[in-house]
Order: sequence, then C-alpha cells, then structure tokens
Amino acid sequence: MPKRSKRPANEESAKQNREKTKKQAEEKKEEPSRKPSSKREVDLDSWIEKNIDEVVSRAGLDYLGINRESWIEILKDVLVELYGSTSSYKSAEDIAKRLTRNSDKLFPVIATRLAHLLEDPSADQLEFIVAYVGDSVLELAPRIYRWIAKSGRRDLLDSLKYKWGTAWSRTRTPVLPVACPRCGFNSLMPDLVCLICGASVPEKEVKVFTNFHDRFMEALLSMECSELEKMLRYDYVLMNDLEVKLPSGSRLPIDIEVYLSKSEKELVRNIFQSRCLNEVTK
Repeated sequence: MPKRSKRPANEESAKQNREKTKKQAEEKKEEPSRKPSSKREVDLDSWIEKNIDEVVSRAGLDYLGINRESWIEILKDVLVELYGSTSSYKSAEDIAKRLTRNSDKLFPVIATRLAHLLEDPSADQLEFIVAYVGDSVLELAPRIYRWIAKSGRRDLLDSLKYKWGTAWSRTRTPVLPVACPRCGFNSLMPDLVCLICGASVPEKEVKVFTNFHDRFMEALLSMECSELEKMLRYDYVLMNDLEVKLPSGSRLPIDIEVYLSKSEKELVRNIFQSRCLNEVTK
C-alpha cells in the first residue's frame, strides 16, 4: 500500500502569515496620509496695525495726541519685544499691561523718540519728555531747553537741570562743570562756551555769577603754606562746580581756567605773608 504525503504544519502557518501581512499592507495603502499639524504664527505687523490705538489708549498715552502712524514708528520694536513668541495670540490689553509694568524702562525710550520726532511739542508732550527722558538728556537737553524757554515753563526748566546734572555725574564725570550764567545749567566748558544754550560767556561774567571772589578766598585759606607758595607763581586757577584749585593739581576735562586780577594776586601775597612768611624764613 503506497504511503500518503503529509504537508508540514509549519508550511500552513507560514502561508497564513504571508496572507495576513499582505492584507495589512493593502489596508495601510488605502488609509489617507496624515500630515503633522502646525500652528499658524501671528503676523506682528498686521497685529500692530490693528491694535496700536487700543494699546496706546490702555497704556494711558493717548492724551499725548500723537497720530497712529507716528505711534507705530515709535512703538513698533517695543511691541515686538513685549509680544515675544508669536505662536499664540495675545490681546492688546495684555501687551498694554506689559508696557505699563515696564514703564520705568520703556517710557524713557518713548520720551527720547518723541524728542527726536517732534518739532514743536504741545504742553502735554513737553511735560512727558521732561518727566521721562533718561540719560539721553545729555544729547537732547539743548533742544528741550529751547522748547522750555519758548513756553516759559520754569518748573520744567528746574526738572531738566536736575536730570542733566544727574546724568552727567553718572555717565561722564563725578564733578559737574561750572554753571552757565546765561541758562543756569552746569554746562560751561573750558572754552567758556555753554553746551546747552550755546552762549560764549566772558570770564568776568563767569566770576560774578559763580561768586568767584568768595570761593577763591575760601580755597586760599584752606591751602598749606607750600601750596600758597606755589600759588604765588601762577596767574590763574582751575575751577569746576565743586572747587577752585591750583593749576598744578589734577586737572579734569571740565575744569576752566580763571585768570587772576591784580587785586586777587595781591590777596595771595597778603595771605602768604601773614600766615607763612615766618615759617618759610626759619
């Protein structure tokens, strides 16, 4: 009797696996391809164009009366910085709150840009500029001074003088320059020309305005005999807002030379003789 052939069990199993894999591949082909989802970025140029008026109003700056085109020019980069990531939408109210929270840093930026932009500021605009201008006052003070002089606002003048002096001592020299007789700012340079009002001031006028005689006398009385002896050889002294001093001393870039009159030279001799002559001849 002939033997019956037997199909291996594992051959049947392999066939079923091949058919299952083929079916899965066909099903996968029929599925629509899925693309990764992406969020739409906020167009900041469009956002600023749409929301600038509301941001200005909510930040309390609308009273300045600046047109929207100028506000866009002034605030665009500021708003871009405040907005930050553009992957999510932010409201005008959110950005205005950020602006006011950072007003100590951002209002000086706005004041500086207004001072550059405006030709004839209104009373409100001028008050804002003077109130918030920062260290840029060293560049802008002559321009702001002219506006104040035209408006007659003495209160703003005093504030501007204070800001000028504070910025100068913080960023240039610890000691202030001599005060100008014409505008009152500590801004008289060694050539006797004022950085603020531009006046070229005669030395005689500087002496009167700064009460030079009394300051000179005070300096002489504080000098040692060796210093007084040196002083006899000079016909001028150095002066800044803080002191009158010997020309041989440390000279600052802001020091002005004040030449001594005949009577002032005689004063040096008299003080030296009364205080120091006996000591020198010993």
